Order: sequence, then structure tokens, then C-alpha cells
Amino acid sequence: MKKLLLALTVLLTAQVSTAKLSVGDDVYLPELVSIESGENVDLSQYKGKVIFVEFWASWCVTCAKSFPTYNKLHNELDTEEFVFISINTDKKVKDAEKFLKRTPADFLVVRDSKKEAVKTYGPKGYPSGYIVNKEGKIVGIEESQPEYEELKALLQSLIDEGKDAADVASL
Repeated sequence: MKKLLLALTVLLTAQVSTAKLSVGDDVYLPELVSIESGENVDLSQYKGKVIFVEFWASWCVTCAKSFPTYNKLHNELDTEEFVFISINTDKKVKDAEKFLKRTPADFLVVRDSKKEAVKTYGPKGYPSGYIVNKEGKIVGIEESQPEYEELKALLQSLIDEGKDAADVASL
């Protein structure tokens, strides 16, 4: 019996540790619910774009400070090539809605009420952002309030990646 419990513990531990996404992993884009419309949103429709997946909660002071930076990035970058996905993790949608009235978002905001994305990504705190290249690989993780210029430069370089080769191929 002890061997069975030990084996089960090892198996469960291995599953938990492999569930956390890190740099080099494939992005996980579940179907979540839009806070604005209440409709299901299949996030996998954004494959092939540069993606910034960000986790936040209404009680997070740093999240509120980050939203103006995220709005600016969303409005300045090419939305044909880039998408900003903000995943709220509050238990009550009312908390997120109150936050968004005080701190508006110009980008897609969805709810992870079942905590599926949180369990898979395993953010260490809020806000946590996962930067994804066009190939669907996580290339960076932002675990604090982002520095606008640095984040914009990184995202723009990912957006521009491969454009020169495509331009040459079309000549």
C-alpha cells in the first residue's frame, strides 16, 4: 500500500510540475468567456499572431497600474499581427467589472472562472504576462509591471520577424 501511495504521489507531482508553462513551451489558448459580451471566445483563433497573454485580478494594485501601458501597446501595435489577451481570475465577475469601470481596457478581456488557464500557465503573481511568437512558442514571461519601451521593442521585433523574407519571396 505504501508503494502504491508513493507511486501515486510521484505521478501527481510530475503532472503538477509539467502543467506550468515556461519559455520554450507551446502556448495554451483555451476557450474562455468575454467579460464585455458574456460570450465564449475561442482564443485558438489567434494562432499565427504575436500574442501577449496576461493574467490579472481586481484586487491587484500593480495590475491597475499596468493597464495604461497595455492599452497604449494594444493601440500602437499592428492588430493584424498582434493580439493582447487579458485573463481575469476573479471568482466574481462583478469584481472584474468594477475594476474595468475604474481602469478601462482597450483590449480583449476574458474570464478564467474555472481556473483552467491559471492551472496550466501557473503564474507566480499578478500581473503575469506570457509573450508568444507567431509560431506559438512562449518566448518571454513578464512577472511585474512592464516597462513600456522594452516590451514594445520586444513585441515589435516579434511582429517584424519573418516580414523581410516574406517581402523577398513576393518579389
